[in-house]
Amino acid sequence: MKKAILHLIIIVCTACFLPGESYAQGQPVLSTPAHNNTGYVRNPSFTWQAFTNGYSYEIQLATDASFTNIITTRSNLNITRFVPVSQLPAGNVYWRVKAKDEAGADVSNWSDTFTYVVAIPPRTYTIPAHATLQAIKDTMRKAITNTPAILAFTAGETYELDGNISGLFAIDTANINDLIIEGNNAQIVIKNNAHVGFMRIQNSNRVTVRRLTVDWDPLPHSLLDVISVNKTDSTVLNVNVRLREVNGKMSPYYPAIYDNASFTDHWSWSYLIDTADPGSLKKIDNNTFGIVPADITPLACKGQPEYNIYHTGTTSGKYFAVGDVLSIVARDNVGPLLSTSNCVDFVCDSITNYTSPIGCYYSYDGSDMKILNCQSTLKDASRFVSANADGVHCRANAIGPWVENSTFIGNADDGVALYNKGIFVKSKVSNTTLLLTNNVFMNLKKGHIFRIFTPKTGKVMSTNFTVDTVYLQSGSYRVQFTPAIPASDYDSLVDMGLTDLQQNVQLYNASLRNERFMISNNRFTVRARGAIIRAAKGMVENNQFYSCSSAGVALYNEPALWYNGLYSRDVWITNNDLRDCAFDNLGADAGSINVRLNEIDSAGPNNYFIDKMSAWSLDHANIRITNNTIKNFAQHGISLFNAANCTIKNNTFTSAMPGFYRTGTHYGIYINTTYGTSIISNNFTGDTRTPMTQIQRVNDTATTVVP
Repeated sequence: MKKAILHLIIIVCTACFLPGESYAQGQPVLSTPAHNNTGYVRNPSFTWQAFTNGYSYEIQLATDASFTNIITTRSNLNITRFVPVSQLPAGNVYWRVKAKDEAGADVSNWSDTFTYVVAIPPRTYTIPAHATLQAIKDTMRKAITNTPAILAFTAGETYELDGNISGLFAIDTANINDLIIEGNNAQIVIKNNAHVGFMRIQNSNRVTVRRLTVDWDPLPHSLLDVISVNKTDSTVLNVNVRLREVNGKMSPYYPAIYDNASFTDHWSWSYLIDTADPGSLKKIDNNTFGIVPADITPLACKGQPEYNIYHTGTTSGKYFAVGDVLSIVARDNVGPLLSTSNCVDFVCDSITNYTSPIGCYYSYDGSDMKILNCQSTLKDASRFVSANADGVHCRANAIGPWVENSTFIGNADDGVALYNKGIFVKSKVSNTTLLLTNNVFMNLKKGHIFRIFTPKTGKVMSTNFTVDTVYLQSGSYRVQFTPAIPASDYDSLVDMGLTDLQQNVQLYNASLRNERFMISNNRFTVRARGAIIRAAKGMVENNQFYSCSSAGVALYNEPALWYNGLYSRDVWITNNDLRDCAFDNLGADAGSINVRLNEIDSAGPNNYFIDKMSAWSLDHANIRITNNTIKNFAQHGISLFNAANCTIKNNTFTSAMPGFYRTGTHYGIYINTTYGTSIISNNFTGDTRTPMTQIQRVNDTATTVVP
């Protein structure tokens, strides 16, 4: 009798679940903004808790609780966060979320509905037309002391920030809460201060800067035509160059590169550009040249300035040809367009910059920066370089940036860079206590999680350590933690307190690693990487990576020089369009999408340390590379190294050129030192180049390949 009853129950339950149907159980739990919270941020981050078996999420925002008037909706969110790219209307905004599985079927009901009340600051302080820098600061000070407030520039006006500006920023302030800086499409021109950044804000919360255009006069970079090349001696770069003309500046020419302290005192590096592909570099493997001011000799000329460049001890002369255009950027000891430190919920909306002494949007030790509808771009046909460094640069953020509907063309460094810095170990006290170097990168606090990395071996200790106490002791930080370092790992920590910092054992803060970042629907054409990511639980989707000299998307650490790291986990790289990327020396043995973990190696000249792939690490994990189109890859299409449990699926490879930018082996997909990789339904028919191995596997375990 009991068997019959059980059999009947099974039949009934089985009949409930018909093929192709899904049945939701439970609902996601919403987090922020809290229900009925009132705020002045009109592009807030909506967050919720991860739902069991939820692969992606859908969110709806509406002006009514019944969701008949929907403001915006977003599906296929693989992270538990959403930022509206357009400003929300004032008043009540209702929002809800549901979870879906990988096939797109619902696995939850809609969540409870939360209400976010968008408020308008009660006070507005207007900056008069043509106000001086001091007048702008005075008005800003009034707004800051009376927040919540709006600081408004006069619509459509031009503000020239001139004179002797002290420090590295025209505007430098701190301790602000609930301020909206409304540009009203005004233009800012920083004159006679090519090293000065526009704005720095520190220790602040809920600040928005929007609708501004920023340029510099003179520019912080120079462009020169190559008019002759002497290749008599292959160990000397010996070329003559002529200063190019630039539109709309006090001088008709780009900045002089000789006897011009405002430029040469900040001289950084140089590279050849591709005038037929604006914003990109010449398609060679050298992406910088070590030319210095001492190499420059002015030539007698009538009118347009000309110079001889004579740089010894280099073979770079082979890259130069008459008709080339050389760019020199002055980015040493300068300020970026907009820099923040220890700021939470910072919105940059609809800002255009045509240049910058260094990068554009910087966030140090902060959280939840948004870059929406912003343009770092070329102003006119006389420009081929925009900012002198990264587009978006975030170090040690708790919540990573949301970068959407933006453009970074002509940047002299990475489009987006997300990372932590290594924290150097000075000495061991015990297996639960270490002494760390006291510098700006030491950001561990009680409760933070960290990992231990040995750059000489590329080893990341498997243990997650939790900080119990941290305090300054005799000039060093003493950090106590749990659990104890295992005995064999503890004995292996021998590289500490070394002068060559990159050789030291390092800690990486896993609590400040730019989690839940979003890079969506942007255009990147830059020197170096389109996006270089050392982060977790984030998305790179629907972007255009065109003619980035290095990988379009790179997930790797840089232990040999910058101490930037460490690894990435739970990252979706999907629906991106990558064309003509990774042709420079950082593209060697790399893909247009490039994932690997590096250790340091002394194979460089004069024992100079360089990055070298770890021979065994599997610390990247759960990387999903799907539905991307990769055109004209330079050496490899997708490189996946040092990774576990990753998927490479439904990617399309095409070509419109007979050969490859880089010599050597050419693979569509190249996996090396991996575990559990799934390679499924990738399409190579559109890439007709030969020779090409479609899938190359080295030192891989548990790989699944589906044609």
